[in-house]
Amino acid sequence: MEKKESMHKFLVGLCIIVIDQLSKNWVEKNIPFTEYLEINNFFKIVHFQNTGAAFSFLDSASGWQNNFFIFLTLAILTYLIYLYRQNTSSPYGSISIMLIISGAIGNLIDRLSNGHVTDFIYVHINNYYWPAFNVADSVITIGAIIYFLGLLKGKIK
Repeated sequence: MEKKESMHKFLVGLCIIVIDQLSKNWVEKNIPFTEYLEINNFFKIVHFQNTGAAFSFLDSASGWQNNFFIFLTLAILTYLIYLYRQNTSSPYGSISIMLIISGAIGNLIDRLSNGHVTDFIYVHINNYYWPAFNVADSVITIGAIIYFLGLLKGKIK
């Protein structure tokens, strides 16, 4: 991969991390914990603190889970950096992994500085509510979808 292209991907990843952190900071300062701002019939901005993982997995554990998820995130980031270097010639591989790394770093910053991840995007249709999430979770999901599409199309080693 060219240095210029690599720098562009780095800057996009950095912008994602900054947007993630700024949005979480705004929510923490402007919306009281567990309160919400209703945008329309299916979208709210809420202030939740998730000490667990995706979909609040292990959120109610006794406190050990934060260190566990910090360690797990660092281990996964190490592996993702290895994967990124192996897939630099594949746009599917390099872009998807860059998105996942950026999201993981955004949530890791929260865990290290706050002991939890701030979730604030809350979507629902009628009485079906999707678990609250954040910008980092969104880019991790988008990156994972792109990665698996690349695998299915044979574009990733």
